Amino acid sequence: MPSHSHFDYFFSDIEGITFGWEGAAYNYDLVIFYGTDLNTSFIDCRCSRWDVQDYSVIVSTWVSKQDAQNLRSNIRPGAVGEQYKLYERPVYKDKTWSDKNTLRLYPTPSSNAMPNSRLKSMREETLIIVKNLVEHPITNTNWIEIKIEGYVSGNKAL
Repeated sequence: MPSHSHFDYFFSDIEGITFGWEGAAYNYDLVIFYGTDLNTSFIDCRCSRWDVQDYSVIVSTWVSKQDAQNLRSNIRPGAVGEQYKLYERPVYKDKTWSDKNTLRLYPTPSSNAMPNSRLKSMREETLIIVKNLVEHPITNTNWIEIKIEGYVSGNKAL
């Protein structure tokens, strides 16, 4: 009889024990959670850039027009402030005070199985507060390239 480690399963807070592999719920290597819950509303996309410098983060991807509209409707770019420094580490806060400008960046487990992505092994799940959102339509397509600039959040642990 095979041991439990021979079965592919994971535990989800929503679905309980699920057989398969955790990344099966996502098609691409990056999920951007938005909204006040940060667990249910998300955009499944490909990550083309994820730069980190000190406590600032820049993420680039391309999304459908509807996903861009959903993201735009659920953030307030610029509503970010440095509250204080703790041991010389800046602590950034969402100035909407209801997390309406906070995003959860989640490198999916499936990214390590994709031929052109190793995002999960290079980056960790991160909460950011959006400083700026830049959009560029991709000509003759239904896609929009977005660049999200933000700061690592100091008000929540993952």
